[in-house]
Formats: sequence, structure tokens, C-alpha cells
Amino acid sequence: MRLESSRPPDGRFALSRRGFLLAAGAAAGYGVYRGLRADIPSSQARARVVIVGAGSAGLAVAARLSRALAHPDITLIEPGETHYYQPGFTLVAAGIFQASFVVRPQTEFIPDGVRWLRDRVVEADPDHQRVVTASNGAVPYDFLVLCPGLQMNFQAIEGIQRDRLGEGNVHCIYDYQSAQKCWPAIRKLAATGGRAVFSDTWTKLKCGGAPKKINLLAEDYCRRQGTRSRVDFRFYSALDHLFDVPIFQHRLKQIYDERQIPVALEHRIQSVDTQARKAVFRVMRAAAGAEPSTLTVDYDFLHIVPPMSAPDFVRNSALARDPATNRNEDWVPADKSTLVHKVYRNVVVLGDVAGLPTSKTGAAIRIQAPVAAANLIALMEGQEPRRQYNGYTACPVVTEYGKVLFAEFGYDKKPTPTLPFLDPGREHSAGWLLKVHVLRPMYFEGMLHGRV
Repeated sequence: MRLESSRPPDGRFALSRRGFLLAAGAAAGYGVYRGLRADIPSSQARARVVIVGAGSAGLAVAARLSRALAHPDITLIEPGETHYYQPGFTLVAAGIFQASFVVRPQTEFIPDGVRWLRDRVVEADPDHQRVVTASNGAVPYDFLVLCPGLQMNFQAIEGIQRDRLGEGNVHCIYDYQSAQKCWPAIRKLAATGGRAVFSDTWTKLKCGGAPKKINLLAEDYCRRQGTRSRVDFRFYSALDHLFDVPIFQHRLKQIYDERQIPVALEHRIQSVDTQARKAVFRVMRAAAGAEPSTLTVDYDFLHIVPPMSAPDFVRNSALARDPATNRNEDWVPADKSTLVHKVYRNVVVLGDVAGLPTSKTGAAIRIQAPVAAANLIALMEGQEPRRQYNGYTACPVVTEYGKVLFAEFGYDKKPTPTLPFLDPGREHSAGWLLKVHVLRPMYFEGMLHGRV
């Protein structure tokens, strides 16, 4: 394992010998403790497998299938030639990681024997067992692994364009370029003061804790610079709570109260005037029978999160039709335990695109991948899928430089801590070591190769 001493702004958290041992222990717990080393038995099954998407889900499944199948016939469709470690974007925005730490060439992770089709899917046709690409036309399959990630709909916020983030001091850590612009903007905020406005979104999103992470890190940076009194921090949430799990919600509310950051719930960002530096929020909480009102907020620094959904080619296809409502939904209906599509039994769904009742995180994908691969092989062999996913996910909420509230839970919304000797409802330095020093190399060297 390769560890780097990533330094936050004050340079006090380089990895010591004790830190290395603690990080190694945390890594062992995070991987072995969850039984992820069990590989899939080899199979003689033959079938055409198409994997849509070479994010963390697609690559992890491709790696496991290529090892398990004696006669692999796997096509991986992905247009991008750069792979991003997206959980690191927050750390780039907070000055902890260099931008180069979170990117690698896609070629490093394509398994031997897997055909990489550098193309973009524009249509999914599950009734005829094919997907259609922009440049290569129809690609038939016997089995489909659907994991194209999600799309960020910046255009749903009036006045915002993704390629113009940074103008008017508007930022978003979900975008690689914008995350890089965010760090100098936070430093300037600490130096000059002003009103810092942070918001989240009204849809399900990947890493739901990320908007709070960058908010709390920015506030902590200002405190460490001795300029906190110059900055008026405010957080606006479209939801009616700060977190979906009671124990973590309770602690986050305490932290926001302790830091004196006002939180406005049920405030959905509607538009931004980047010239005048004003954000308009739709106030969803209204008296019975009353129409929602709007609130205009002046800002000097603004962090936004766009609404998110499955990609359009998925939303417009039969794959997105929920059999319970007979309507196309924003996410793909899949059995929450087996990850098999609820209608098309030759389709396995995982990652951010899946309509599962759990948070969309890399940690969730890491547990889903071996389940999806094993159940796909079972289907190829004409058997019932038996592997079960319990909804495990993890959201390391960085509350300050050096500490993390490590939120781990499953479908039952109960804490499932990797390090059970630590209070799961409190932030601690072990979570920081895991987040900053362990998870990135584990991701690049282990998860994407189907090793953990």
C-alpha cells in the first residue's frame, strides 16, 4: 500500500509512525472485517456480457468477472479516458489533496481480456437485448451490467452552467475543475470575510454528506486562520433533516450549533444571479394551504449542489420503468438484495444509477460489486441469484481538519462501525486517517481491480 503525507493548510497532519499503524489497522477493518476477500468461484458459463460504465462499479465488476469466467466475453462501454477518484474532490477543494492525486488513466484499470469500447451509450433497448452507442451503433448482449453512474443537472438551477462554475464565486465540489477553484476561493474568503452560503439539493445524490463536509472544512479553516468572526456561514438544505440516520443527524446538529452556523431546512435553491451575487431559494415549508414562498440571499461565496438523476438514455428507456407505478423514475428499479432488475432478469444494476434505499457512495459500490458479479454468474448458469447486499454504505463526514464522523449503516439505518471500539456517534482521528491516507490507494490499487 502506498501512503502519501497529504497536508492540510496548517501542515500538522502528516502521517506519523503511530498514524501509519492506526491507518493500517483501520484499512484491515474496513476490508477484511467486512468479508470482502471472498472471491467468486470459477465458472464455465458462456454469454455475451456488456457493462455500461467504467466508473468504480463497472471496473470492479469487470475485474471480478474476467477472473471468474473461464471463457469471458465482456464488452465495457465507456467514453472517458480519465478515471477520477471522486471521493477525493472534497479534499482537493479543502487544500488537502493535490488535484493530480485523484486522477489516473483509464487504461490502468481495464482488465485483461475485456474489450473496451470507447463510446457513449445513447439508447438502451432491453426488450431487444441491446444498447445503442453514438459511434458504433447497436451492441447486443445476453446479460447487461448497468452502472453508468448518474448525471448532474446543473441546468435545473436557473443561472448556472457547469462550464462556467467559478463565475460570480459559485462553486461545486462534485465537478473536478470547480473543486480546484474552490480552494483558492476559501482562502480568499478567510482573508477578506463575507457571507458564505452552502446548499444541498432536493434529489438523491452521490455522497449526501459532501455539501456538509466542504461547509465544515471551510469554517474550520477560517477558525484556524483566526478570521472566523469575519465570515457569516449559512447552510440551506432542501430536506427536512441534516442526515438520514438519527445518531449521525444528532451529532451533526450539535456541530452546527457549536460552530454557530445557522441551518435553514426545506430551502430548495432555485436560481442564482452570478452578477449581483444573489441566490433565490424556494421555501418549501409553508402553512397549510399556503403556496411556497421564496427567499433571496446575498452571498460573497456560494457552494451549490445540482439535482441528480440517472442518465437520460436510462430515464427514457424501459429500464427506468417501475413495475409498481408503470412510470419511468429517476433511478433504475432493482431488487435491493440481489441487485437484479425488477423486470429484466438478465440485467444487473449497481452503483449510483440503482434505485436502492441506501446512500449512493463508493463504499456502497464496493460491497455491491461482488454481489452483482456473483449473481450475474448465477444467472448465466441458469441458477437463482443467492448473494445478498444488506444496504451497507459509508459516508466519512469530515467535520474539521483531522477528524471525521464516520457514518456507516445499512438498510436498517443502524450504525455498523468498522472500528466498534470507537463511539460511532462522535468524530475521531482514526476516520481522518482512513479517509485521507487509506481509502484512495485502496480504491486505485484494490477496489478497481476487484481485490477488496
